[in-house]
Amino acid sequence: MPIRVKSVSGTRTLAAVRGSGVHSKDRHVKAFQIASLELERTRKMRELESARARMSTLLERLREVDALIARHQKDLGVFSVEAVEELPAPARARRTIRYG
Repeated sequence: MPIRVKSVSGTRTLAAVRGSGVHSKDRHVKAFQIASLELERTRKMRELESARARMSTLLERLREVDALIARHQKDLGVFSVEAVEELPAPARARRTIRYG
């Protein structure tokens, strides 16, 4: 039996031989997608840490504001709405301040 010589069109490439296995071009696409997703996760984690830091700063300031409000109300002899509701009826009437 004679040996046939292969032509260029009959030669299979390495990608064709290995098909869709671990050496296919899809592997590079998947690796790039994984890298992109890892970068996005890193950015989102930093954004989350930044948001948590901002929230703690805001909560601290709100506590300071509440303390200042309570101090000024005490100095003026005014009670907050919650404290007024806890007082008996006659005391509530005496502590009412009207503006206007």
